[in-house]
Amino acid sequence: MTSIAYPAERAKSRRAGRPAPVWLMIVGVLALGFVLSFPNVRGVWRNGTFFDSDDAMQLVQVRELLAGQNWFDMTIWRLNPPHGVFMHWSRVIDLPLALMIKGFGFVLPMQMAERLARLVFPLLMQGLLYAAVAWLARLLIGEKAIFAALVLTLLSGAVFGEFQPGRIDHTAPQIVLLMFMLASLVAAIDPAKARYAVLGGALAALSLGISVENLPFIAAMGIAFVALWILRGAEMKAALADFGIGLGLALPLVFVATIGRAHWLDASCDAYSTAYLLPGLGGVAAILALSSVSPRLQTKTSRLVAAAAAGSGILAVILLTRPICFYDPYTGIDPLVRQIWLKNVEEAMPLSRFFRQEPAMATIYMLPAALGLAAVVLAGFRETGIARTRWLVVAVMCAVALGLSLWMIRAIGFLAPIALLGAAWAIIQLYEILAATKWRAAAKLVFVLVLPFSPIGWALVLTQDSQAATREARSACLASAAFAPLAELPPGIVLAPIDAGSHILALTPHGVLAAPYHRNNAGNRAALGAFLADPPAAREILRANRVRYVAICPGLAETAALAARAPDGLAAALTRGETPDWLTALPRDGAYQVFVIRELSKN
Repeated sequence: MTSIAYPAERAKSRRAGRPAPVWLMIVGVLALGFVLSFPNVRGVWRNGTFFDSDDAMQLVQVRELLAGQNWFDMTIWRLNPPHGVFMHWSRVIDLPLALMIKGFGFVLPMQMAERLARLVFPLLMQGLLYAAVAWLARLLIGEKAIFAALVLTLLSGAVFGEFQPGRIDHTAPQIVLLMFMLASLVAAIDPAKARYAVLGGALAALSLGISVENLPFIAAMGIAFVALWILRGAEMKAALADFGIGLGLALPLVFVATIGRAHWLDASCDAYSTAYLLPGLGGVAAILALSSVSPRLQTKTSRLVAAAAAGSGILAVILLTRPICFYDPYTGIDPLVRQIWLKNVEEAMPLSRFFRQEPAMATIYMLPAALGLAAVVLAGFRETGIARTRWLVVAVMCAVALGLSLWMIRAIGFLAPIALLGAAWAIIQLYEILAATKWRAAAKLVFVLVLPFSPIGWALVLTQDSQAATREARSACLASAAFAPLAELPPGIVLAPIDAGSHILALTPHGVLAAPYHRNNAGNRAALGAFLADPPAAREILRANRVRYVAICPGLAETAALAARAPDGLAAALTRGETPDWLTALPRDGAYQVFVIRELSKN
């Protein structure tokens, strides 16, 4: 495989008699990825482009921290002012971004320091992702598979989505943490490396401190440790205990480090809180108890009974805290907001709906993941001993990610880097089979199999986007330049479509009534109510919320949906070009038509 695996470094490595260093391969794929994504790099550096609402809001949150906001105060005061919205994100991601911006600010203007940080951060995340993939490839297949795995990662949808230049939200770090957690679990299956389970437990707690996205994987990882202990007994005792120790030490530390005392008793479902801390500590107690009684449980049946009893205890803790959090983390959202906004967020769509709306795009993302998963399962059947156990664990984590994808397609980004491990195994297996036959020369061509295992390969033969025109119109509404005219107006509160809220906060001095965050329940409900109400009623809603400007962009689907839902409403009137007498239309200069409310509330 050396002859095809390390083309750039092959000559030098052959002289040394060993593969190229992993760090050199990572630098190589990072450089190639940087070149392939250079248009996005240029967009961020020249124009400050945001490719996702969460990146814009993350920067707003970092700015507040740099401006002196308390570490534990996550309130975005310009969102639904004067009340503000206490966000469900933590400072874990804010900290490195703030340090980068502060450091770059010594030699660059603040605006350019921010942009440089938005380029460096995802590059750093990519490097860490490649490191985790390389570790997993070595554990599962061997050194010979590392380069193939890295190239597959580069070509995966995850890297060209969540890890692109400009992406600074929490999703990429969560994918990185998931891959390192999986690597720790895979390593700890070998009794000689049980100590890596401590790392897995600690990273699981850190992941919860960022967001609850990885909670299903963390639960699956804990169950996997217990299941392996049931099957293997004493061989897994140390790993089980080490995982419990790492998790048990880190859970309260992360809680105290990221949550202020005023919120210690909160039981929020959408963020790390007592709703997850207490069941987590209950799980730690159960794991440590199972480990301590392990010498007295000599049969699989006895260990299974003990594990069932421990699981019942954990379930009791969940039922006594807030069980709804484990099946509906978005509980409490206003029904109208859920129906109009949340159900139409693309990344939150179930896979079945995504396939109905955009079958080609869904196929491009899901087919490589399905092929990779099939290869993972095949590897589990073909390998033996510890290698088989490791592959079966990877298959379980793939199954969890696939199940989450059926519920919410954003989980595809978590599935892709796990499934590609199976693709790397399949490529290596085919190479070795061909290399042992008269078709030895053809073995060098198997590397092209990276294409069917990657979204880019399928994008070459399938129609990529049936909604290209719609997406282009939406992009025009969310381009940084679209908000420049609005930024020149005196500060005030803006009523705009929900999806524009984060960009307005990041690119203008204004406050907004609505933004794409479920915690802004009151502001989003008021904004939708104003757009749906007839103009006189809308005026009263806006006066009550001290709104100064109304801004609409026809390219945002929300605008058309609101107009269709309420033909006599404010959104419909503005879309038709009808301006109520209490609004003054400003000269249009770009994507947005901006109106000024003539009378502000005197309250």
